Amino acid sequence: MKGDGPYALSTERDTDSNLETRIRAEFAEMPGLKLTVLQASRLFNVERVRCERILGDLVTHGDLSSSGGSFRSVGGHRAHPDRVTRY
Repeated sequence: MKGDGPYALSTERDTDSNLETRIRAEFAEMPGLKLTVLQASRLFNVERVRCERILGDLVTHGDLSSSGGSFRSVGGHRAHPDRVTRY
């Protein structure tokens, strides 16, 4: 983790939250989008380990599904509009 002090963890969580929002928006904009962790880390310009963790969180929250090493929106449908924030 970068930085020290009480704000370092908060900043990383905020950054992860922003990335989760961006990933949700990308999958909502492109129904049928299917990405591996490596493809997603390149697309979102994020290190592979962090990308894998965030994609896993989105699967846990029900925003994405995972099968055969790839991720896609649940049921191939658009993400729920209340869960997508435009940036």
